[in-house]
Amino acid sequence: MQSTGLTSFAAVVLLLGRWPEFEPGMIPFAIALGVLGVISVAALYRGLALGPIAVVAPVVASYVVITVVLVVIFLGERLTTAQILAASLVFVGVVLTSTDARELRVTLGRPVPGVRIGLVATLGFGLWSAVFAIATRQYTWIPMILLLRATSFVFIGSYIAARRIDLRVFRARTALALGATVGVLDTLANVFFALGIESGYASLAATGTGMYPIVPAVLGMLALGERLAPNQIVGIVVLVVGLAALGAVS
Repeated sequence: MQSTGLTSFAAVVLLLGRWPEFEPGMIPFAIALGVLGVISVAALYRGLALGPIAVVAPVVASYVVITVVLVVIFLGERLTTAQILAASLVFVGVVLTSTDARELRVTLGRPVPGVRIGLVATLGFGLWSAVFAIATRQYTWIPMILLLRATSFVFIGSYIAARRIDLRVFRARTALALGATVGVLDTLANVFFALGIESGYASLAATGTGMYPIVPAVLGMLALGERLAPNQIVGIVVLVVGLAALGAVS
């Protein structure tokens, strides 16, 4: 994933003739982003594996709150009352969409082993988004994405080498194609987030990233024949309305 994301983005930048100059001050940001990104994704997958997903997913989705608070503190952004209300509506939609109330009722009162590790992912993603926003305000986003992808590749590659993890699974074309696709899409998400930060409020751009629960919900329904819980349908509607309102007041 990291290798395909790095190589595909570097290739596009080269083809467009936009290879950037790198500055020493970018390195600490890149290292921080690489470390936070790897830890957050690992914690996310581990938290979801431990479950219950109905509890872990909305906990992780709440990273947006951490990002907005940090951006307001360190970048000095000030939102209007209308923007705060719209962003709050988006957050409510995120929580509703990312959990299944039917499963949540079943798990009430039971141990939730995935929540603690899910909180690590929440904190990690919140910090990552805030650091990325701060970095792309100080430096241009193209070299920052190249550097953070490179550091992530080094960290994960070192871990794989140290643990002697078998990668022969990627000999299968399906596994290789899926890994490559995830890497490209993940890097593309970084690009769009950077463009959002560049065009306006970083806090609002971060809030907009919270709409990601819509994608797996809709794809699960279309590709896997899953039935959405009533609260998820309401969440999608609330999320779309919130995003529309956020765009209107921004």
